[in-house]
Amino acid sequence: MITIGLFEAKASLGQLAQAAAEGEVVVLTRRGKPLAEIRPPQGDAARADVRQAIDALREFRHVNRVESFDIAQLVAEGRR
Repeated sequence: MITIGLFEAKASLGQLAQAAAEGEVVVLTRRGKPLAEIRPPQGDAARADVRQAIDALREFRHVNRVESFDIAQLVAEGRR
């Protein structure tokens, strides 16, 4: 975690934004008291998890493909 005064942060905003993009939390202070935080976006990790789940479902669908079947035969088996 980086703690920096607001006045100093104005001069180095680009560097602070880069640090946040790399996962660092930046705390901006005014007169030594926390005022705000700059954090990395949370959405990227969530999107990666969703993408991974979708890919797993697609793979499952291809691996467990149902071959041709007779519906009447399936209904008859279900009634036994």
